[in-house]
Amino acid sequence: MSARRREAAHWFARLLELPDDHPERQVFANWLAADPRNAQEFHSFKRLWGDFSSTDQTRALAGAMENVGRRRFLRNGMLGGLLLGGLGAWLLARHAARQELQLFTGIGALRRMQLADGSEVQMDADTRIQVLFDDRVRHLTLLRGRAIFDVRHDPQRPFVVDAGAAQVRVLGTRFVVETFDRRVQVSVARGRVAMTSGEQRIELGADQVGLYRESVGLRRSDRKAAGAFGFSSGSLVFEQADLGEVVAGLARYREKPLRLEQPVMPQTLTAVVQVADIEAFVQALPQLAGVRLQERADGTLLLPR
Repeated sequence: MSARRREAAHWFARLLELPDDHPERQVFANWLAADPRNAQEFHSFKRLWGDFSSTDQTRALAGAMENVGRRRFLRNGMLGGLLLGGLGAWLLARHAARQELQLFTGIGALRRMQLADGSEVQMDADTRIQVLFDDRVRHLTLLRGRAIFDVRHDPQRPFVVDAGAAQVRVLGTRFVVETFDRRVQVSVARGRVAMTSGEQRIELGADQVGLYRESVGLRRSDRKAAGAFGFSSGSLVFEQADLGEVVAGLARYREKPLRLEQPVMPQTLTAVVQVADIEAFVQALPQLAGVRLQERADGTLLLPR
């Protein structure tokens, strides 16, 4: 099944629950206008309500239904009729535990969505996640960026986030995972998580932070977990962060790439930056961190003085 078809199914199911003035409808309009094939796939799902002869489209639509509450679907006359015939019940029951999605955000854009199991993901800017749920495990791969995971408790299906260099395994909790430059940070708001990397393993409880770096492996940190959740309210919190971490956080919100040219004197920064003030903060880095900025056509470089 193509990624375009899955995306069209997602939008069709999502629009059933959105009010007419919801800002996400503009995101849908942009997607629809981006490629004529998007519109073609989407309109095929509108026709699908009256004709379930397409197996691929039926499966795609069923896979997208987790984004819309069951009661909302039952209030829809067309699906109500299908439920009486048993097909809608089959779709909802068979796919309640299964989901396969590619999630992403652009520069400066946040996204919040509910997964098939009722868990919620809130993605930071410039983040990409692959979701694969089945009957035994809820598996997500954080390919880039940072996200908050508010996990619905399910003792039969652990919730696993793979960030490449380190993995997190939970049953039900709220936590943030961030990955950049082969580093992984896990910050826990509630519940307990197991963080592993190869043979190393640590357990983290509420208000605890775990860090993985290639040079030192897996360890607990004395950072405050709450700081990692700041992006959801418009703040980037850096606590004793080196320049590599600061640059990675700022770059997610900057259309013009921001890069750190090595080697730079090792130093750390502690700061709270409002998203609206990111450009001013970048321009202040020479005074704060002893670096100089070099503007190029392909981005902004931070260079040693």
